[in-house]
Amino acid sequence: MKIACIGAGYVGGPTMAMIAHKCEGVEVTVLDINEERIAAWNSDKLPIYEPGLEEVVSAARGKTLFFSTECEKHVAEADIVFISVNTPTKTRGVGAGYAADMTYWESAARMIARVSHSPKIIVEKSTVPVKTAQAVERVLSNNVLNPGARFDILSNPEFLAEGTAIKDLEKPDRVIIGGRQTPRGLKAIDT
Repeated sequence: MKIACIGAGYVGGPTMAMIAHKCEGVEVTVLDINEERIAAWNSDKLPIYEPGLEEVVSAARGKTLFFSTECEKHVAEADIVFISVNTPTKTRGVGAGYAADMTYWESAARMIARVSHSPKIIVEKSTVPVKTAQAVERVLSNNVLNPGARFDILSNPEFLAEGTAIKDLEKPDRVIIGGRQTPRGLKAIDT
């Protein structure tokens, strides 16, 4: 099984490192358009500090954990795609100052739709507003180019605290995964 994660920040990097570290037979590639950030993940000087992160990354990197800027290639090859991009507060327009700016999210969804040739599970991992899954589903279905592409959307909110993220990932006090209550949706949740 191949997992791709769009977004190599505070949520995407540690979460994918733990999945790669704990799940045998799963190849995880963390993606970002920021070349400096990916270079840092591929070095001994990680772009974020979190107690225990360095050990988890070095145990898995190059074996089951990879970092790349080749977003389209790895998304096209993935079975599961996590979207863990920044959702800053809007600075202009309707909702400025309090609503989430979903520009990066929409861009990621459009790219997924454009490059996908096979069924994929798409997992919301960022902090996003309610009903984002429905919005992503619309963006994907309106932009898909290949009839072989089909998407099941899951929501998997993160509950990480700075300074305890690795501990939180290793022994979470709760894991929430939401999706459509259909046979396909339930199968995606079980994956």
